[in-house]
Amino acid sequence: MSHLPNEELISAAAGELGRAGASELGVIASLRAQGHDPEAVRAAIEQCELRSKARIAWKTSGQTRQHWWLTRDGLEQASHPLVAQFHANLIVQSGVNDVIDLTAGLGSDSAAFIEAGLRVTALERHPDTAAFLAHNVPAATILIRDCTEVDFVDYAADQYPIFIDPARRAGSRSPDGARALPERDPERWSPSLSFVTALANRFQIYMKAAPAFAPPQGWAQFMISVDGSLIEMFTTNAMTGVYAVMIDSHTEQTHVISASQNPTESAAIDICVGGILYELDPAITRAGLTQQVAGELGISPAGEKGIWLFGTSPVPFAHARKYAVHDHFPVKELKSRVAHLPGIALKTKDSRRGVKELRKTSGKNDHNEWAVVVLGSGASEQAVLVQRAP
Repeated sequence: MSHLPNEELISAAAGELGRAGASELGVIASLRAQGHDPEAVRAAIEQCELRSKARIAWKTSGQTRQHWWLTRDGLEQASHPLVAQFHANLIVQSGVNDVIDLTAGLGSDSAAFIEAGLRVTALERHPDTAAFLAHNVPAATILIRDCTEVDFVDYAADQYPIFIDPARRAGSRSPDGARALPERDPERWSPSLSFVTALANRFQIYMKAAPAFAPPQGWAQFMISVDGSLIEMFTTNAMTGVYAVMIDSHTEQTHVISASQNPTESAAIDICVGGILYELDPAITRAGLTQQVAGELGISPAGEKGIWLFGTSPVPFAHARKYAVHDHFPVKELKSRVAHLPGIALKTKDSRRGVKELRKTSGKNDHNEWAVVVLGSGASEQAVLVQRAP
């Protein structure tokens, strides 16, 4: 890396970019005309762009990171600050004072650990990224090392917990020609799953993974969503159980539902006009807690995949979108049943129907207020016309 970011130059670039009518090319020309090195200008412009993306992705929860040095890959892979805060809170609850971040990257999780009162040893194998990490998290002890080459004897004596976020993205093929994508093949992660499970024989492990990952038997799994979008599966050998974690970035509140040993069963009920369909937060469905939530709310699962619940009257529940049922009918009647509407959204995750085909059949454009939900398949298939509740 020829140039580390220059904060004064970043500030100057941000000021010029913020002026009405400013263009990136114009700002670059202006800064170069002031005598700044072209590579330094390029780096400053890139930081302005990445910080803007971070503000959008992290919203108000990213305020403590507004002067971070960022990279494109690092920003994409970094934990959302509120998710990192959740990671940190879990580790703090185990009663430790130190944590090792084996794959620190730009330091989003390391920063959350320090904010939670933990002492952090952060490993990063790439010197350029480590320089960014040192700027972002100056309170951490930073080691420029590949975690797979570390002797863990000293750490094992103190029983430090270990946080790992394996890199799961690479080319579409491995060196041996395997077609499996890295995120679907844990042995192609960096570090590999076998490396992680070997460490688990001596340490408490806390690991990020993709939502579809199945953790080792006996490890706790936390399905985490932010603002209704499924973000990750977090797992640890320090706990057991299954949990749905819903984080609201606007209120910065976190709600956790844990799997019950004896969930209340909910009786089946036919969908009828005047009732309410509830589209559950994906953290709940991926955690397999649909039936439990339905029983606790006194309403019924609808469809085949655990995405929807139905009740004849509204019930308060913050972690589902609510839709008033106006009609239900065979899918083949779609066009005639929605002819009077300005447009419809199409929700087909519970079925095998393709949205493109249904969009053409309906003759309607997308819409924010009205939707058709296709539930089930074969003999159980039905379309439900709903209006989104405020």
